[in-house]
This record gives sequence, C-alpha cells and structure tokens, in this order.
Amino acid sequence: MPTDIDSDRLDDIKNSDETWVIDFWADWCQPCKKLAPIYEDVSEEIDDVNFGKVDMEEHQELGTSMGVRALPTMVIMKGDEEVARTSGVKKKEELKGWIQENA
Repeated sequence: MPTDIDSDRLDDIKNSDETWVIDFWADWCQPCKKLAPIYEDVSEEIDDVNFGKVDMEEHQELGTSMGVRALPTMVIMKGDEEVARTSGVKKKEELKGWIQENA
C-alpha cells in the first residue's frame, strides 16, 4: 500500500538511499482515479521499491517544487535524485515495466 507523502516525508525520502515511486494525484482528476487501483496493485507486486502518493490538493507546494505540471505524474526517486518521470494513465504491465526499467 502506498504511503501518503507530505513535505516532511519527502525530505526524509530525499535524505535516504532508498528508491521511491511517487504518484502525484488529485481527487478531482479522472485519470488519477483510473490509475489508483493499478498503482496500488503494482505497489503490492514490486517489493524492492517504496511507493508513495502526494495529494496535490493538500500538498500543492510539493508538486510545484518537483516541477509537476500534469496529473497523474509519477516520479522515481533514488535519494534526492530524480531517475525517471512519466505522466498519464498506464496499463498495469506498462507501469510495472517502467518501474523495473528505471528503479
């Protein structure tokens, strides 16, 4: 299950050496609602990566600081380094492949 991320948690992620996939989403975003169950399924199938979600309605400043311009956007982070970024709804196998290729 993905972890809810706020500014303190994002700071912790940036100061760690762990790999995270972060989904930037909003409740009003229909593509985000389509992606949510797929993202959750993938988070349960890939064990060596951490998964998080940023609610852009509650934490818009995080999306702004990360340069998020579209929803949903997923970013792979290794510590404070952004490794990969993608936007839009993905099929489950496409999302898994993108994560496994970049994480």
